[in-house]
Amino acid sequence: MRRRGLRFHLALTHLVIAVLAIIVVGAIVVFTGSRRFDTYLQQVQARRDAAVVSSLRSTYKSPGGWDATAIFALSQVALMNGIDVAVYDPDGKLVFTVQGLQQGGGMTGNGQGTMGSGSGQGMMGGSSSASPSATPFNAREYTVRQSPVLVGGQDVGTAVIFAPKDVRAIAEEVYQSALTRDLIIAAVIAGVLALIVSLLVSRRITGPLEELTDAAGDVSAGNLEVRVAPRGDDEVAALATAFNSMADRLARDEQWRRDMTSDLSHELRTPLATIQSRVEALEDGVLPPTPENLRVIGEEVERLGRLLGQLRSLNELESEDLSVQHEPLDLAEMAAGAVDRHRPGFAAKGVELDIDLRPATVFGDPDRLLHVVGNLLDNALKFTPAGGHVRVTVERVDGAAKRAAAGSALAGPAGASARLTVADDGPGVDPVDLPFVFDRFYRSQSARGTSGAGLGLAICRALVEAQGGTIAADEAPGGGARFTVLLPTAGRVA
Repeated sequence: MRRRGLRFHLALTHLVIAVLAIIVVGAIVVFTGSRRFDTYLQQVQARRDAAVVSSLRSTYKSPGGWDATAIFALSQVALMNGIDVAVYDPDGKLVFTVQGLQQGGGMTGNGQGTMGSGSGQGMMGGSSSASPSATPFNAREYTVRQSPVLVGGQDVGTAVIFAPKDVRAIAEEVYQSALTRDLIIAAVIAGVLALIVSLLVSRRITGPLEELTDAAGDVSAGNLEVRVAPRGDDEVAALATAFNSMADRLARDEQWRRDMTSDLSHELRTPLATIQSRVEALEDGVLPPTPENLRVIGEEVERLGRLLGQLRSLNELESEDLSVQHEPLDLAEMAAGAVDRHRPGFAAKGVELDIDLRPATVFGDPDRLLHVVGNLLDNALKFTPAGGHVRVTVERVDGAAKRAAAGSALAGPAGASARLTVADDGPGVDPVDLPFVFDRFYRSQSARGTSGAGLGLAICRALVEAQGGTIAADEAPGGGARFTVLLPTAGRVA
């Protein structure tokens, strides 16, 4: 119902817009057309008067005036324009009349004219004292206009033009009728076109939306493999792309949840199984309660304690009431201390540990920063094979050098900063896993066979961000993984 409703509303919207547009255009056309029509009638009237005067002027012969030929020529003009004309001399005496109207009663409508008598009597009768304002026709049914006739700059007479009063009303009625008919036809055509266009547009819009709706229903039902194909580059295509990204993230989170459960169960099962077997062996007397046998149980208990401690530390770090001490310290000295603590482990595995530590004073918590460097060294040792190399560097960098550094996706604090880098030549991190290596419990496929629950890097990020810094992972120039920490210098913090 909702899909049909959307299409119906789109079609109705387009139809209403088309009808409103026709109504507005019609109102404008009627308003402006009426004014233009008045102007047009005035222009027609002016041209008609000019034609009458031109005919009289061209047929006037001095000193006799007008003859039968002039009357005939004027009668043709009157007949074509549907008017009657009375011509008076400069003294106001009627000279002749011309009929161009087809009307019953007093007018013959034959397009002929009649010369006035010497006493001033016209065709319709009248006194010799008649003036141009005294019409020989029934003025109550006509509009009267007077135009002087000038020949060579001399006034030779006056033409009085009689036109029916209902000419404008008839013409306007015909004009309005034709205009209304045309507007109705245009409205019908626009409505049909709007309906067709709305159906095509609504189908183009609702088609991807229907597909998205079905896909969303599948995702809500648990099918995280469904995807939609973006069409074009408009907002609907952006919505489809966002939906695919959301589905990808949900699928990764679901897989991450399963992997996390498997990793945690493995991390807990191994020490618990060792403790249980040792305790059962001690109870059965298979193993004597010697310090060596008890030490194995203690090591497994410590392993469980470390796991629980990491979980508790991560929860504390991600809480809002995390307390971090800030004091000036040399990041190079702190990193050197962490390296000295881990050298025996690197030597035992046969991994060479190189350092390049330059003084860089930061304002941070020494214990928590030592924890960060220790976790990064443990992570590098875990994934670097025997005979490999791990390099630790500390240096002070300004903003330009920081942006130009490799792995510039790292958005560190503005201005001068201290940079700590731990790089190895191990297998590295798959680019697909880079955005998630700092998520809690996240472990890439290459790390599935190693020990750990995937909490070390998450703790590093929380500790670094708590001190106003940033941490990022990328590929080392010579291969392997590189982790970069940027911290604000002590001068900037002060």
